[in-house]
Parts: sequence; structure tokens; C-alpha cells
Amino acid sequence: MTMSNKQVIAIFIAGIAFLLCAFWAGLQVIKQEPMASASQPAADPPAQADKPVPAPNEGAGTNTLIDGARFLVQVGGSFGTAEKANQTVADLRRKYMSAYAQATEGEEKLYRVYIGPYDTPEAARQVANELEAEGIKGVTIISKTQE
Repeated sequence: MTMSNKQVIAIFIAGIAFLLCAFWAGLQVIKQEPMASASQPAADPPAQADKPVPAPNEGAGTNTLIDGARFLVQVGGSFGTAEKANQTVADLRRKYMSAYAQATEGEEKLYRVYIGPYDTPEAARQVANELEAEGIKGVTIISKTQE
């Protein structure tokens, strides 16, 4: 059975229309993902003042760096929109399921992306090193003192 040129063109156009519909539906799903930081607080957000943690070789001893502390990896500094923060979280969750975004308090709303918490600075440093090796900029380790 042979097909005419008109039939081939019609099938091609139908295929393109189907792909466009699927792409549009995928964009709608991404836009509708709830942001953890805007609607509800994260499971373990940094509540106290953020303090950068020195690299393991900069302290007297890595395990005694900060007693009773947990460690977060902050990724990419601060984001001006929830959409950018959400996209970063979605990308990070492919490898790090504990990634989340949190809105800052104050007049100017900024969004920060964190991975963690980790119990030791070594565990946080390992994640930070992996991210930096992947070319991600603005990676910082934050100490959060437990209350």
C-alpha cells in the first residue's frame, strides 16, 4: 500500500501538533508545582543567623567545629523569583532529594535554595564539592545551631 504526498504531510502535521500539545501540557505541570517555601515552611529551615562554615582544614578539628549544629548547603546565593528557585530545586532533586527553597523575610522577597540538613560538616562539604565539580556557582555551607 502506498501513501500519497498529501497523506504523508497530514500525518507529519498531526505528529507535530501532538508534540506541541505534549510540550505545552508538560509546561503547565511544571508551573503548577507547589513551592515549599511560599506555601509552607520547610522541614528544617535555617531559623537562626546563617554563618558560613570554614573548610575542614581551616578549623581546629572538623568534628568540634560547632557543637550541636546541623549543616545546610546553600546553592546559588539568592534568587529574585520563586520560579527560578523552584527550577533550581527541581534540578537538584534529581540527585539530592532534600533540596528545598525558602523565602527570606523582609521588604524585598528573595528565595534561597538549600540541600540538607547534614549532621556533620564533612557530609555537607562532600555535597558542596560535588556541586562545585558540576560547575554550580555560589555554593556555601551554612551552620544552623539546634534549639
